[in-house]
Amino acid sequence: MDNITIDVYNKNAAEYANLDIDNVSLKAYRDFSSALPKNGLVLDYGCGPGYFAKKFLADGFKVNAFDASEKMIEIASIETQVDWWVADFKSFHATNKYDGIWANFSLLHASKKDFTPLIRTIFKSLKPDGLFSLGLKLGSGEKRDKIGRKYSYFEEHELRNILLKEKFNHISHHKGEAIGLDGESANFIILLSHA
Repeated sequence: MDNITIDVYNKNAAEYANLDIDNVSLKAYRDFSSALPKNGLVLDYGCGPGYFAKKFLADGFKVNAFDASEKMIEIASIETQVDWWVADFKSFHATNKYDGIWANFSLLHASKKDFTPLIRTIFKSLKPDGLFSLGLKLGSGEKRDKIGRKYSYFEEHELRNILLKEKFNHISHHKGEAIGLDGESANFIILLSHA
């Protein structure tokens, strides 16, 4: 994630924390969480203000969570039972640690050239058969939105091919449309797969 994008989130963290969560993301959460082992360890990868990390905790999971925005972690870390930290995608590394990794609209801020290596790192971080949920906006290319955030866009077939190549097995997916922090409506996809 580039510094301009991080600055946008730092300046708008409180407003972002007050955005409504769309119903498709909530359904994807239910599918993901119901397939996790009881008391499993989950990583919220790019957790923002911590909405889903706190939901995982309330549902009985052990939770780690990181985000590149210090202000987002400041808001999230009011909940002390989650292991929170500030980090960018490239600094994350683990081996066979997590039962599930939840990357809900975070990796869309990784550059196209970094995307596949990050997916590879996520695969390595999961336990055998660990779950991976990936939410991204649909489209093509890389560009900034009207408030300055840099996005990488993918088509569904691109994402499925990348995940397959990196040894993930597709389980299910959901498509939806939602209005983001920039006030614009965007089409998105959330894919559930396992290592």
